[in-house]
Amino acid sequence: MLKDLSPDERKSMILQRINESGRVLANAVASEFGVSEDSIRRDLRELSEQGLVQRFHGGAARSRSGPRSFQQRARDETAGKKAVAVACAARIPMNTTMLLDSSTTVLEFVRALPRDLQVCIITGSPDIASAALDHPCCEVILLGGSLNRLTRSAIGQSTLAEVQSMRVDYCVLGACAVDEELMLRAENYDDARMKLALGQACNEIILLATSEKLVKQAPFAIGPVSLVSTLITDRTADRSILERISRAGVEVIVADDQLG
Repeated sequence: MLKDLSPDERKSMILQRINESGRVLANAVASEFGVSEDSIRRDLRELSEQGLVQRFHGGAARSRSGPRSFQQRARDETAGKKAVAVACAARIPMNTTMLLDSSTTVLEFVRALPRDLQVCIITGSPDIASAALDHPCCEVILLGGSLNRLTRSAIGQSTLAEVQSMRVDYCVLGACAVDEELMLRAENYDDARMKLALGQACNEIILLATSEKLVKQAPFAIGPVSLVSTLITDRTADRSILERISRAGVEVIVADDQLG
């Protein structure tokens, strides 16, 4: 039942509908979800404060600065993203099994893997699975489930249950945001749940975060940065935030973007 959703689940569904249809009306959403208009207005206000929607009297519309699609983000071929991907690829040992989330930096990581490295990649992202299939020594396992249009990855209870039954060597996650309080955050509720589940199913978490993802806000909390074993970022990252992350017990690696 929609009325039994948690506030985070409700906000995620509202945001998805706004991104798909362009706008929603508070009274219509309140009626559909079986909650008060005050609750929906509070949800819309919080989404607006995150810069994800634009409020108007009686509802909210898609924000010009809202979450971008996977395809849009994949076109951002920055030196920092490539450097982070290459640095991560160099750390992966032979005969490793990895869980990978849906992230454009993780996609670059797969493309950067040495061609003779024998690994098993498990992912809910068809894009990342396709890139891994181009690697001559990768075994590829694609998780099942409903596909989220924004993240282009499998989501839902069946996907979570599949991940929760696993125990692998590494999990490589792309960061949506690490906030001022050193909390890992995601733009999408389902993505936040999936990132947490992936991290809990491995022995070591490697977080890939270019500098613009640090000290950034996003609406849905995943957990403290101390969940992560290693953070790999680029050399333009703010040193003070890196020092704080290091003091939280995380190995911090600054990738060199002078490649080639």
